[in-house]
Amino acid sequence: MSGIAGCLALAEGAAPDADWVNRATRRMAHRGPDDEGTHSDGDVALGARRLAIVDLSAAGHQPLRSADGRYWMVYNGEIYNAAELARDLMARGIQPRGGSDSEILLEAYAAEGKNVLRRLRGMFAFAIWDTRSRELFCARDPFGLKPLFYMLTGDAAGGRQLRFASERKALAGPGEVTSIDPDALRRYLSFQYVPPPATMTPPARSLPPGHFLVARPGGPVDVFRYWRPLLRPARYPSPDTPEKILAALRDSVGVHLRGDVPVGAFLSGGVDSAAICAVAAESRPGLLTFTAGFEREGYSEIDFAQETALALGVKSVPYVITLAEFAARLPQIIWQLDDPMADAAAVPLWFIAREARRHVKVVLSGEGADELFGGYGIYYQPGVVRAGGGLPGWGRASLREMAGRLPPGVRGKGLLERMSTPLRQRYIGNANVYRGDQVNLLARYGEGGPYEVTGPLYDQAAAAGLDDVATMQLIDINTWLPGDILVKADRVTMAHGLELRAPFLDREVMAVAARLARAEKTAAGTTKFALREAMGTLLPQVAAERAKLGFPVPLGHWLRGELAGYAEQLLRDARTEEWLDRRAVLDTFRRYQAGDPSVTWRQIWVLMVFSLWHQIYVERAYDPVKLRW
Repeated sequence: MSGIAGCLALAEGAAPDADWVNRATRRMAHRGPDDEGTHSDGDVALGARRLAIVDLSAAGHQPLRSADGRYWMVYNGEIYNAAELARDLMARGIQPRGGSDSEILLEAYAAEGKNVLRRLRGMFAFAIWDTRSRELFCARDPFGLKPLFYMLTGDAAGGRQLRFASERKALAGPGEVTSIDPDALRRYLSFQYVPPPATMTPPARSLPPGHFLVARPGGPVDVFRYWRPLLRPARYPSPDTPEKILAALRDSVGVHLRGDVPVGAFLSGGVDSAAICAVAAESRPGLLTFTAGFEREGYSEIDFAQETALALGVKSVPYVITLAEFAARLPQIIWQLDDPMADAAAVPLWFIAREARRHVKVVLSGEGADELFGGYGIYYQPGVVRAGGGLPGWGRASLREMAGRLPPGVRGKGLLERMSTPLRQRYIGNANVYRGDQVNLLARYGEGGPYEVTGPLYDQAAAAGLDDVATMQLIDINTWLPGDILVKADRVTMAHGLELRAPFLDREVMAVAARLARAEKTAAGTTKFALREAMGTLLPQVAAERAKLGFPVPLGHWLRGELAGYAEQLLRDARTEEWLDRRAVLDTFRRYQAGDPSVTWRQIWVLMVFSLWHQIYVERAYDPVKLRW
C-alpha cells in the first residue's frame, strides 16, 4: 500500500520533471509513512511512499526493479492471491527475492505482460516502466478501490508530459487549480460527486476502474478497458444461494486477512460490516472493531455495534464525535477528498479511521455489499411502480400532472412521480440531489447533465435484458461506487496511513452476486435478502435483519441550529460567483431555514462542500502545510 507518482516525457529527447515527482510524492506522505523512494530513467521519473503491510523488510522498497533488470514499478494496493502467483512463478523457475506482493506482481507482469491483469485478485493501481520497449503501462483494479489520476501537460513545442499520481491533489494542490470544468460542476450538483473519469479540475482525469493506460515517448496515450461488471441474474431463486454466498465470503475474508501487521475491522449497526466481522472472527477471535457516532440521539450506531460485537465475542472501540470536532476538522477532510464530494458519511469515517490507526494498520470494511447484493431501499420497486412503465404516454402524463399538483412532502407524490417517469429518466444513482431545472438556476455555465453519464449504462442494461433492480445496481457499480463510496473509503483512511480492505469487492464474491435472482435481493419487505439469509447462522437475528443506517450525520438539525451561521457565512464568503449564481444559492439556503419541504439538507450540504473546496483549492484560504494537514 502506498502513494505513487510519475512523469513520462512524451516528446522525443525531452527529460521528465523529476522535481515535480519529488514534490508530488511528498504531498502524499500520509499514504506511506514507512518509506519513500524515487527513480529516474531517461524518459521517466517514478516516486512512491510506502505503507508496509506485507513483508516489512527493505525487499518491499519502491520503486522496485525486476530480477532481470528490465522493468521498474511503483504500486499501490494489495494482491491477495500473491502466494498463489508466487508458486506459479517458482514452478517456472523464478525465485522471489522477498515476500512482498509488490515483487510478485512485478515478476508476474515480467512473465505474462498485461495478461496478468486477468489473474490478479486484489486492489491495485500501478505503473510499470519497460526499459527495453520504452513503454509505460498503468492499470487500475476492476472495482476502483485504489485511485490513479493522470494529466497531459505542455505542448508539442515545450515538451508534452504525462503525469500521474494516487491523489488528484498531487497533480494540482491548493492555489494551483486554475480552471474548473463547468459541466463537471453541474454533474456534481446532481450526483454530489464528480462522476469519473472526469474531475472538477481539468486536465486531470481519473483512470477508470478496470482500465489500463499505455504510453511511450513520441507516441499517443491510449486507455483500454480490460474488465467490466456483468450482472446475469437468474430467473428464480436457488435453495443453495445462501451457502454459496457464505462460502465465497469466507474465502474472500480469509485472503483479505493476510498480512504481517495487525488487522481490525469497521463495525456499524448494519449487516454488511457485521457479516465481515462475523466471518473474520471465526479465525481471529481477538478481532478489534471500530465504530463512531454523534452525541445527538438517533445519530449513533455505537449501541448497535457494541451489541453485535458482544454477540460475536470481538472487542469494540467506540468514538463519539462532537459538533466542535466536526466543524474544526471539516476543512481538512474536504482537502483530503481531492475533488468536492458531499457524502456526509465521509466525516465520521475520517474520525473512525483516525481512531483505528492508533491500534491497527489494516481494517476490513463492508463497502460494496449494497451494490452487489441489492441493499439500497430505492432498489425496492413496488409492483404499482413497475406497472407504471407499461402505461401509454397519456396515462403517464396524467400521473405526472397529478404529482405536480401535490405540494412537496405530501404522501403519495413521490410514488406518482416514480410511476409516471421511466427509470432511465429518474434514476442516476443512489444520490440525486438537484434536478436538471434546479441545476440550471444555480450553475452559471455549462450544459452537461447526469443522463449523459448514465445513458450508456442503461443501453448496456437493456442489451443484457436486466430487470429494474439489476439495472440500478449496474448504474451504481459504475458510478456511485467508484465516484463516492470508494473515494471516501480510500482518502479518509489513507489520510491516517490506514489500509482499508473490502472483502465484498472481490471477483469470487462478485461471481456469486452477479447470478442472484431479483427475489434474492429485494423480497419480504427487505433488501439484501439472500445475504441476510446467508448470515443467519453467524449473526444475531437482530443484526442480520437490521435496516441500513450508514453513518448517519445530524446535519439536518445542525444546519437549522448550531451550524446555520457558519453555513450562511461560508456561502456568502466563498468567491464562487464565477460558477454559481449567488442569489440562487442564498435563496436556497433561506428557503431551507424557513422550513420549505422542497429543499433538503443534502442540497445545502452540496453547496457548502463546493464552497469550502473552492476556498481551499482555488482561493487558498487554507494552507495545508502550515496547518500540518
